[in-house]
Amino acid sequence: MLELLAAESRALNLQDIARNLERSPNELFRMIDVLVRRGYLAREPDATYRLTLRLFELAHRHPPVDRLLDCAVPYMHELARWTGQSNHLCVHHDGRLVVLARAESPEPMSYSVRLGSHFPFHDDRVSARVLSAFQQGARREQFLAELAGSSRNTARRHKIAKRLEQIAKRGYEEGPSDTISGVVDICFPVFDHFSVVASLNIVYMRHRDAKVSVPAARQRLSQCAQLISRALGWASQT
Repeated sequence: MLELLAAESRALNLQDIARNLERSPNELFRMIDVLVRRGYLAREPDATYRLTLRLFELAHRHPPVDRLLDCAVPYMHELARWTGQSNHLCVHHDGRLVVLARAESPEPMSYSVRLGSHFPFHDDRVSARVLSAFQQGARREQFLAELAGSSRNTARRHKIAKRLEQIAKRGYEEGPSDTISGVVDICFPVFDHFSVVASLNIVYMRHRDAKVSVPAARQRLSQCAQLISRALGWASQT
């Protein structure tokens, strides 16, 4: 109901709302009454309803980035303690890949990415590939174009698209780092109620005293990404 009214440029009456939602007016009347009393809807003199600024106020009390960090950071620190490897959270912003949060390993030796670092959104970055693989429709095409950069090579674009399909099917990306020798990148998507919003990476550095194996780190990372996603409102379809 709220989404319907947000998409309309005019106020709607009860019959309009019921018709658009394929429900009876009796089914919706009580919900509308509650939304009016809670301040989310306003009833006009002509018995139509419109959105108030209540949702806008709530959104600005808890901005998306703050909410993402509030949900993710505690799990990230627990992940670093358990695996002995550092991890970081990346988002797509303005055609760049931005490191939004990180959790350092408690071990003497680890590899980490500086908080606030940003990189070109290209296909040599595991986070860029994962963020792109789980997009849909036009958004996926946009990300695919950014991954390919200035290249107009159709064969290369097709190769990238095929790799994204493989990542989406697998559910994550893993392999030797494209940029750092001796490091294994393991990366899972993080979702909110609507779509993928971030990537969560373990930068696994191989060394003699590594606390856990790569498969064990991958399993723990998968669990962590799911816990963060659920805290953000994601519900698995599988």
